[in-house]
Amino acid sequence: MPKPMARKDGGTRTGALVAALMSALLVLAGCAAIPSSGPVGTSAPEAAGQSDFNYTFDPPGPPQDASPQQIIEGFLRAGLAPKDDYSVAREYLAPELSREWRAADRTVVYASEPNIVENVEEGSYTVEVDATSSIDEYGLLTRKKGQSTVSADIKLVKVDGQWRLSKVPNGTMIEEGNFAVLFSAYPLYFYDATKTYAIADYRWFARRQTLPATIVTALLSGPAPYLRNAVTSAFPEGSALARASVPVDSRRATVDLNVSTFVDATELQRQQMQQQLELTLGQVQNIRSVAMTVGQRAVSLGNVAEGFEKAIVDASVPNTQIAIAKEALVFYQGNGVVPVGGVQDISAYNPRDPAMAPADNRYAFLNGDRTKMVTVNEAGVARVAVTGENLLRPSIDIHGWTWTVGNDGRTRVRVTPSDTGKDGASRQVNSGWMGNAQVTSLRVSPDGARALVVATVDGKPGVYITGIIRDSEGVPRGFTDPLHLDASVPVQRGVWSSSDSVIVMKPSNSQAVQAEEISLSGTATTFEPLLGMTNISAGPGDQRTVYAETPDGVYSRVFSTWKKREGQATQLAYPG
Repeated sequence: MPKPMARKDGGTRTGALVAALMSALLVLAGCAAIPSSGPVGTSAPEAAGQSDFNYTFDPPGPPQDASPQQIIEGFLRAGLAPKDDYSVAREYLAPELSREWRAADRTVVYASEPNIVENVEEGSYTVEVDATSSIDEYGLLTRKKGQSTVSADIKLVKVDGQWRLSKVPNGTMIEEGNFAVLFSAYPLYFYDATKTYAIADYRWFARRQTLPATIVTALLSGPAPYLRNAVTSAFPEGSALARASVPVDSRRATVDLNVSTFVDATELQRQQMQQQLELTLGQVQNIRSVAMTVGQRAVSLGNVAEGFEKAIVDASVPNTQIAIAKEALVFYQGNGVVPVGGVQDISAYNPRDPAMAPADNRYAFLNGDRTKMVTVNEAGVARVAVTGENLLRPSIDIHGWTWTVGNDGRTRVRVTPSDTGKDGASRQVNSGWMGNAQVTSLRVSPDGARALVVATVDGKPGVYITGIIRDSEGVPRGFTDPLHLDASVPVQRGVWSSSDSVIVMKPSNSQAVQAEEISLSGTATTFEPLLGMTNISAGPGDQRTVYAETPDGVYSRVFSTWKKREGQATQLAYPG
């Protein structure tokens, strides 16, 4: 789709198109109708027995002697019917364009009726919509702040005396209420570098009969750009479906793959392939098991191979938080504060912004003026690991690396290994896209494959998820180009709240602060404002309470409200 363009003089809104679209809101399978409005997001769970791909919608093809505007309206309406690769929509296209048009390249979601503008040249039109979000060719959803105009230039020619579209951009345009019914987010699962964790790569796909094949094809094509080189797949390059379908019978999906998928594949690799398919297709309703075949013959998986482990899907961290009280490290849980035992006196550092390792008894913190990052080993010995200016709160990943960022006119990402005797001292990581950004928060995900970064890029504060590139020894080397998450609140800090969601906010000790939880699947929840919120603490795991701090103490989030707590500590943080 082309970039937004300004409205042209003479533009007229067409009530005929609205009427046509409204009349197209037919009854789907069962008795569910496509709504005419509603929020963009994952559809509500269906009734038992329904599947993710049993919706049907049958718009009419082009009527005889239709006007150019009727052809445009009909084409837009047919974008609601993905059946047979949008076969009805292709009837509105001239023959050559019908063969070339790629419907899945982009989906523009809009809030109000389209505006069709007739241009001076005969057969030339522009369609304008107020876009609220869009899906790219990978299935990645981008929400737009407020609404922005997206325009599409369209041309028509006569084919055998009938108007047909000879120029339209690849992709479709869908009203947001219809989008909520016709599309859903589905996680494709890849592995971290150690094959310990399954990393969800959320994509948005139209719910149709070919959905299982669409999902598997996307999985075999590899991770989204922001995860490339940060996660791995058991499927080798060149893997593909032997035929463009994944039949489902009695809730069992059969995935028939080409021969090259299994050339030189070990038993371990085949079992890891099977696990990826089961995790990914298991998110589709009506699929409860997966059979992997080649040449329509079952692939032998054998006994559990040496080295195979059931991947952890939702990485979590311990429930106890680290905090500061009386210039010492303390544990905070519920209302209680317990000193961290066995740690040397650190009061001379005027400690702040503590961090705790998720897997062992190691800690890190900054000194009072943020010029030193101090690490504490398992023996309780503190040492200065990094010096710099305006250092950010440390983050300790599952592999034992402690991260911080310095801002001395340029961004410098520094990491410190858990065993400096074995792995050397702290080192700088290639900051890539962050090099010209002002980073205000960096937190490594619980699986160690991604980082949540809050940064100002080109003068605009934003929330980003970036993959962490590691070498064969697990040493961090750099970052992938990021995925931008749209936040509706001011942002400066962020924490992981689950393996697939984050909480962001901008602290203030005197103003009401609103935090927002953003899911990588595309949903978002804003929290009740809290006056003077200076810190927020959340951690991945079941029943992990969200905590916030203000000048008058600690609060926890109970249902949707904030409740004052009694424990006397500051700068709380869950492990990680």
